[in-house]
Amino acid sequence: MLSAVLNSDTAVEVSIRIMNSFVAMRRFIASNGLMFEHLNAIELRQIEYQKKTDERFDEVFEYISGHSEPEQKKK
Repeated sequence: MLSAVLNSDTAVEVSIRIMNSFVAMRRFIASNGLMFEHLNAIELRQIEYQKKTDERFDEVFEYISGHSEPEQKKK
């Protein structure tokens, strides 16, 4: 696009480099799609694990607060 506005060798070169960068980025994403899917699956499992862990901690804290020993009276 830059070369359409500016008519110079530098503008043409910059436009070519920009397009090549986007092509390289598209190839990277396409070739690593499986890796990104695995990362997404790991992230979802981690979120589920964190939820379960939080629930278990809540249960422990509720049990502790409900079963704590009564305070001893001062003499």
